[in-house]
Amino acid sequence: MKKILYKILQLVCTLTSITLFSGCESDILNQVPKDSLTGETVWTDPQGAIQFVNAIYGQMPSGFDRNYQGWAKGLYLLDGVTDDGDVGMPWTHSNELQTGNFLPSNVPWGETWGDYYSLVRKANMALENLVSLKDEALRNRLMGEAYFLRGFIYHELLRLYGMPSTGSEPTGVPLINKSLTLNDNFQIPRAKYDEVVDFIIADLDKAASLLPKKGAIEAGRATSGAANALKSRVLLYASRWQASADAANKVINTDYTLFSDYRTLFLTKNNSEIIFAKKFQAPDKVHFGVNNGFDVVNSPPSIRGGSDAGWGGNVPTQNFVDSYDMIDGKSQATSPLYKPSEPWANLDPRFEATVVHNGSTFRGRVIELFAGGADVTGRAEDTKTGYILRKFHEEQYVLYTKSSDQDWIFIRYAEVLLNYAEAKNEASGPDATVYSAINAIRKRAGMPDLETGLSKDQMRAKIRNERRIELAFEEHRFFDIRRWKTAESLLNGPLYGVKMTKSGNTITYTRYAFENRGFPSKLYVLPIPQSEVDKNPAAKQIAGW
Repeated sequence: MKKILYKILQLVCTLTSITLFSGCESDILNQVPKDSLTGETVWTDPQGAIQFVNAIYGQMPSGFDRNYQGWAKGLYLLDGVTDDGDVGMPWTHSNELQTGNFLPSNVPWGETWGDYYSLVRKANMALENLVSLKDEALRNRLMGEAYFLRGFIYHELLRLYGMPSTGSEPTGVPLINKSLTLNDNFQIPRAKYDEVVDFIIADLDKAASLLPKKGAIEAGRATSGAANALKSRVLLYASRWQASADAANKVINTDYTLFSDYRTLFLTKNNSEIIFAKKFQAPDKVHFGVNNGFDVVNSPPSIRGGSDAGWGGNVPTQNFVDSYDMIDGKSQATSPLYKPSEPWANLDPRFEATVVHNGSTFRGRVIELFAGGADVTGRAEDTKTGYILRKFHEEQYVLYTKSSDQDWIFIRYAEVLLNYAEAKNEASGPDATVYSAINAIRKRAGMPDLETGLSKDQMRAKIRNERRIELAFEEHRFFDIRRWKTAESLLNGPLYGVKMTKSGNTITYTRYAFENRGFPSKLYVLPIPQSEVDKNPAAKQIAGW
């Protein structure tokens, strides 16, 4: 075992050395060669220290570039395995993650555990060595960034591989707060869930005290606002309601505003709503590969580019479409504006910004998803739901002519407002501040204010649906239905799409079950990959894995 651990540590050190000594970044994306950098000078050289921290940012997994089986990046979003989405690539691991039909020896996205712990090691190294920097202002800023990044990394690990527990069983993740050497004990058990939460909050508090505000640091780096915004999310997940609301309140009405247009929000870099994002910039930093990425992966096979067709990607379900209210604020079931012959007319404007349906204009032409239409090819990658995802697409570019480099937004202001509303409602009920937070988001979307006089339970339902619509396909739904413990009721049984038949100029729309899914209770948490348990048997599986 010791020999195996030595080889593992040797590999990590080698990879870290490659990251350290191959170049120096002048910003978060680009590296410039610096041949004089050595192991002895990296922590006393300002550019070497900046480069090391930059590498942590650059290697953070995101929805656009999460590792997939060592060859692909960002192959599908986690929303594709919720009730909101399906994955149109049947050869991926999505089916297993949709049903729980896999073992720890073959965990979908199994590289993620190792990717994050590699970054934990680098964050620990930074925090241990940045004290060598003589420039106090730079040292404090980089320390703040390292604390934020370590907190963010542990948050990702905890929400994927940990779960709250009312018992004594440790259901968090292993906590490592220093860079390990061969003399350390590599058998590290899970910590308790609340211990990990407390660790993350301590890191974020330190980060907030050291980091500058938005505007006083280049875009893409952590700020004090980002630290408090993430703190609001971490505490929300831990059901520490008032503390979450308090953290969100430190961000509300400060340096961030809702961007004016929901559709282009996700395509406009460094806009007023973005609190923390992973930066991409072609040709140096792209999602997948040259002339590939989100746009190729998430276009249907009926749309072709210079060299090939779209891959099918993530597609919305009818279940998700049903969750949109009409523009009068009423549900589709109760609004007089709803017409079965025009099922998508007069919906919340965020629908057209998010979903492509039959008759939509997408990538320069009208989409035909009825039987015999131009976008029904008979290939396995055709949408089974009758919908295509529009959100995030740069539609103006022909497929395979541009490398996708949209920034992945980890945290934005609308989420903070939603965090506040949920936490405050759970803590003390739907007061005026809860209404104000939700109505600000609805106003930006072009939707009417919520009706007044809602009970706590009624407001909870409204907030949850608002999160579903506003944050669609930003990988929140995957975690929300787990922390709310609603996944079993939503994902055990059929999911729905729409079939369309055309006769003359009339199209008939028929709701149908496109597949049955299962959600065993153990799927509330992902198992640690067996290969990682073999290295660290002290880290036990939980929840029946």
